[in-house]
Amino acid sequence: MRVLNVRVRRPMADALAEAVEAAREVERRWWTERRKELARRAAAEDLPVAARNQLIDALHVEFDRLREAGTLVGTRTAYVLPALRGLLDERGWTARRWRPVPRQRRGRPWGTHDEVFDARVALHLPEDVGELLVRACYWTSRPAVAKLQAWYDQHGDHWRGHLHNPAARWRGAGPSHADLRERELLIGQVITTGKVLRQAIECALTKGGKVET
Repeated sequence: MRVLNVRVRRPMADALAEAVEAAREVERRWWTERRKELARRAAAEDLPVAARNQLIDALHVEFDRLREAGTLVGTRTAYVLPALRGLLDERGWTARRWRPVPRQRRGRPWGTHDEVFDARVALHLPEDVGELLVRACYWTSRPAVAKLQAWYDQHGDHWRGHLHNPAARWRGAGPSHADLRERELLIGQVITTGKVLRQAIECALTKGGKVET
């Protein structure tokens, strides 16, 4: 299991919570109906305890199959996972083999803006899906990240291009408008796990009739 925390805006988090609660109610009704059917069969056939337990085990197997198929989606992960898998397929990432990501220091991902996110959503992804997402984002973005790093080496590490160095002397020069446009283009080419997961959440909500506001 790979746990990824994605920063989102509050309306998206609230819409997802509402959609998942509705999906959870569908699951509760599913279990209620199946248990009633099992009880009726057990009474009609006078089934022993061992036979009843086998039927209950079969229900759990069926439930897991429906979860895997994206039919029953009563958790945040289950609700978003089909959309995420669809996005990975659309990008052609599923068909490729990706090398592991080199060990890195923890920190803010390259290519992130100063966006205002006031909520978080934790997704417990299957290990293969989570690892694929992390690797694909890293290697797909690597060329743009390398150019961004070179840009910051030249112009500084602040968004305006000023060096974060108290010993540096201000010379009255900074990156031109063309330089700043280049930076924005490079940032747009960086694909973070957060971007993909937010897109997956939005796709899941749209499919389910709930669109981010």
